[in-house]
Amino acid sequence: MHIFYFFGDSITLGVNVMPKDSFYQLILDNLQEKFSVPPTKFYNLGACKNSSKEILARFDSEFSARNLPGSTPFFFLMCGVVDTMKFTDTPYCSLDESKNNFTSLIQKAKAKGEIIAISPSPVANEEQNQRLQDVIKVQEQICAENTVHYINIFPELHNQEFMGDLKDGVHPSEKGNSLMAKAINAALKKYLA
Repeated sequence: MHIFYFFGDSITLGVNVMPKDSFYQLILDNLQEKFSVPPTKFYNLGACKNSSKEILARFDSEFSARNLPGSTPFFFLMCGVVDTMKFTDTPYCSLDESKNNFTSLIQKAKAKGEIIAISPSPVANEEQNQRLQDVIKVQEQICAENTVHYINIFPELHNQEFMGDLKDGVHPSEKGNSLMAKAINAALKKYLA
C-alpha cells in the first residue's frame, strides 16, 4: 500500500478554489491511474500561512498520525511562498533559515519514504519572485545533494497567463491550478516511468 502525503502551504491546500479544481486533486487523478485505489491513500496536508518552518515543525506528528505499518510513504513537499513574504520589512524566513528548514525537512522525509519536492509557484509581486528564485536555487541544490527529485514549475508558470490570473496575487484560480497540475504531471510522468 502506498500513502501519499502532500505537505505545503495554502496553495497546496487549494485556497480560493473548490477541492475538485485544486492542483492537488488534479495530480491525484493522474496518480490514481498508476496506483491501485484502494488501498492507496492520499492526504492533503497543506496549511494556511505555513512556511518551511511550520511545515518542518508539524512533519513528524502529521506523518505518525497517518502512517500505517507496512505502507510505502511517498511525500510531495512544496514550500517557499510564505518564507519569502514580507509581513514586516524583512521576509518571514531568511534565505539561510529556509535552507536549514528545507534541508531538515528533506532529511526527515527521506528517512521515512520516497520524496518529490516541488518548487514554489510565482506570485504577482516581482520583488518576491526574485526572492522565490533564490529559494528555488537553494532547494534544487539541497535536493541534488540528497538525491531527491525536484520539479521546478516556476519558469513555466512565470508568465502573464498564470500570474495575471492569481485571485489575490498569490493563490491561483481554477485555471492556475490546472496549469500547475499540467506542469507537475508532465514531470511526474517521466519520473514514475
